[in-house]
Amino acid sequence: NLTPSVKNDPLVRLPGTQPFPEGDVVLEAPTRCLNCHADYNTIVEPGFNWKGSMMAQSARDFVFWACMAVAGQDSAWAIGTPNAVDICERCHFPQGWLEGRSDPPNASAMVGSDFDGVHCDFCHRAYDPFFEDTFSGVREGSDQVYWDETNLSGTPSDDAATAAYQEDVRIAADISLFNEGAKDLPFFKNNQPPDGYNENGSGQYFISPTRDKRASFADAEARHGMYYSRYHKSKYFCGICHDVSNPVLANLGAAPGQPLPTESNSAYSYFHVERTFSEFMLSDYGLQGGSPGKGPFDPAIFETSLPDNAISKCQDCHMRDGVGAGCDKKGVPIRPDQSIEHPGSGQPIHDLTGGNIWVPTVLASSVQGSPNYDPVNGSLLNQGPAVLTLDLTAGEGLDPAALLAGADRSRQQLQLAASITDLEYFPASGDLHFRVQNQTGHKLISGFPEGRRMFLNIKVFKTGSLIQEVNPYDESAGTLKGLSYNYQADPLGKLPKPLSLAANEIYVDDLVYEMHPSSTLTGEQETFHFALADNRYKDNRIPPKGFRIGEASERLSVPRSHGADAPGYFTAAEYSGGYDEVQLQVAPDADHIEVSLYYQTTSREYMEFLRDEINGNPNNQTLPAGAYIIQSDPFFSGMKAWGNTIWELWTHNMNLDGAAPYLMTQAVYGSGQPLCTAESPVLFDAVAGNGSVTLNWTDMHTGNQDIIGYKIYYDQSGKAQFVDNAGLATSYTDTGLTNGSPYCYQVVSYTADCDSDFSNILCAIPSAGNGNRAGAQSIVTGILTKSGKGKNTTTVFTTLSIFSQGDEVVFRIGVVDVNTGSPLEGATVQLQISGPEVAFIESTASDTNGIAEARWKTQAPNRKGNGGTSTGDYSAAVSDITASGYVWDGVIVSTAFIVQ
Repeated sequence: NLTPSVKNDPLVRLPGTQPFPEGDVVLEAPTRCLNCHADYNTIVEPGFNWKGSMMAQSARDFVFWACMAVAGQDSAWAIGTPNAVDICERCHFPQGWLEGRSDPPNASAMVGSDFDGVHCDFCHRAYDPFFEDTFSGVREGSDQVYWDETNLSGTPSDDAATAAYQEDVRIAADISLFNEGAKDLPFFKNNQPPDGYNENGSGQYFISPTRDKRASFADAEARHGMYYSRYHKSKYFCGICHDVSNPVLANLGAAPGQPLPTESNSAYSYFHVERTFSEFMLSDYGLQGGSPGKGPFDPAIFETSLPDNAISKCQDCHMRDGVGAGCDKKGVPIRPDQSIEHPGSGQPIHDLTGGNIWVPTVLASSVQGSPNYDPVNGSLLNQGPAVLTLDLTAGEGLDPAALLAGADRSRQQLQLAASITDLEYFPASGDLHFRVQNQTGHKLISGFPEGRRMFLNIKVFKTGSLIQEVNPYDESAGTLKGLSYNYQADPLGKLPKPLSLAANEIYVDDLVYEMHPSSTLTGEQETFHFALADNRYKDNRIPPKGFRIGEASERLSVPRSHGADAPGYFTAAEYSGGYDEVQLQVAPDADHIEVSLYYQTTSREYMEFLRDEINGNPNNQTLPAGAYIIQSDPFFSGMKAWGNTIWELWTHNMNLDGAAPYLMTQAVYGSGQPLCTAESPVLFDAVAGNGSVTLNWTDMHTGNQDIIGYKIYYDQSGKAQFVDNAGLATSYTDTGLTNGSPYCYQVVSYTADCDSDFSNILCAIPSAGNGNRAGAQSIVTGILTKSGKGKNTTTVFTTLSIFSQGDEVVFRIGVVDVNTGSPLEGATVQLQISGPEVAFIESTASDTNGIAEARWKTQAPNRKGNGGTSTGDYSAAVSDITASGYVWDGVIVSTAFIVQ
């Protein structure tokens, strides 16, 4: 039966908010949020950066779709239903899952903003299931410095945190247990989850049923309801989805009358799929107070909100603090400098960047008009929901500029993640020593085992000739040479099988960093069937700094070698320092050696697996023949085309960064041509204008004919966002900017082969005041009187300063261009009326004489003489002037009048 209900299936039950109508949760689409949080400054605004992230594309990721199809088939074979797919959908389609559209579990019911993946309202409605311990300081400490709260008199953090805690207590009371015999018993007792349950990983989210938004600033203001959330500043927030386990296998055979294993144990304790968050928690960075970073994250160059710039949470690196505003409304603080309550916290950049270059690049190329538009990718990915279930036009759709910026950030993230240091070579013996330093807060590499890998390639030269290569890559076949993999025939006839290793080539498996699951269900030592995996065969990924190997077993995070735990795989020094000390012997008598570290988002081997599992290829089946039902069962009607589609996407795009190995870092022994001859320019000028900034930098190309141009980037708190290619010009004007927002820039020169390092950084704040200022020259009060009739009616303005209750007070404001003194047409003026009563009024646009007119209707008393506008002395003062291309000069002009 492949049309079961997931709602009542205990095997896929996880704690937290349950689907509608049980939880009565309806999320708002990102469109509502982007009205205010996008289109004003791509450097820091949440909208643009989120749209370029894999969070926003979690439901459009074509690798995920093919993987989900296989998981459904595997689930049907193992437990008789495809319900395990519900676990995929709860994190990749959180809105659709919460609103009950994961039933049936093939994503066919998903609509609209479900395809926007992990979006704004989902994250900003999440609350902390450990609210009691967080509020009391037991979980992460009560130190105000950790939360970046001044706690000064009159500042709101304490009261706001208390209000959030009280709301958490109220809504958590509706969360219940599920297992037969314990159903509908409260999940929380005395505001605490069940004993043994101390982290809500693997998609166990708790979502508020109200529309109030939760975020990390107590001094924010908005038109929607808000709660101040310390949870959103916490490392535990990211653990919701980044410790992934298989609850289906855990819940098999659950005892009646007791909480399910998934309701009484943390996800990290059963059936490893991914352990990024556990790896962070086992590092020095996961300890109370965090730890100083390494390399580009060294506290001398990397800023966080903690003292001494310690790193203590995932957000420090994956949602860096920027300088700017959180939305496009007037009066919003430019963080961090304009925040009194959170002076150490900048505006979080919602880029959420990982290492996936390939998927966002290919998605962008499917959109006509994209700079990298590819009609083949457009045809493959836009076959429509009737064929692939995937609808790329649903919800926000695809923003190619944002996706390509996201891919660029992923390149930079990978380059920041590692370094190769302490390189030594002894020509007489051929001994080669070096260190691969993990500069991240988790294992390197991290994440889901979908064929992703990192590997060292070593090229050994003598007198200009390559005499030996370790871990060579076959570009024509799209994979490493030397792998023991049973390659199947390419149905498209495009890819050859990998070449055999040549006499001077070596494959060293220990220098290929990856995690390979294993499965007793399928009998495979190494498997891609993640839904059927119950152990790990290989895990030699480099630990982060301070990795506590003695605690790793509890989180199923011990290194593995040939199917066995290998706690001694790394030395105590390597665990402490977060590196892999590599020692191997290569050819002696070399004079030049290149050691390169590469990363792949996925591999040919995984793409072949997906193709063959979906198509039911009889030559490469790892399950009994009867298990292959995708091509025949109606349940998979919208997924069966993924077999050919994913393979065609791979063969067509296998040479793009991320599918092809991407160079993370490199070290060189010996003499030879410099890796890059492009030299960094010096940015010496950033001049702000009205909605613009003009940049000037040094000429590097006249003295170096290899340089063929310059590229301009925004600085994004240590990363860079591409702005434009200036060719060989050494000046550039960036236009269309938001006045009042800071913009920081850096420049590179480039050759035909490479880019230089970045230049220095200069910042500027565009403002209309840099060009034109508008000011009020005078304010006159009076009344309007009419005379005559019909076409002969005339209106006369009479100056007055004393008015009766019921009069309409007319204000005439003379507006001028302050720079020239000339009358300014088309300006509107905001006035604040003060006195016994307070009012705010706005004028009509000024005429050709610069006169803007505003009116305030006073109220007459009733027949008994009661009521009416309060009498007394009043004043009217200019509070703002708005005119295209102008900024108010800030001079407050006022006038006095009386109501009697």
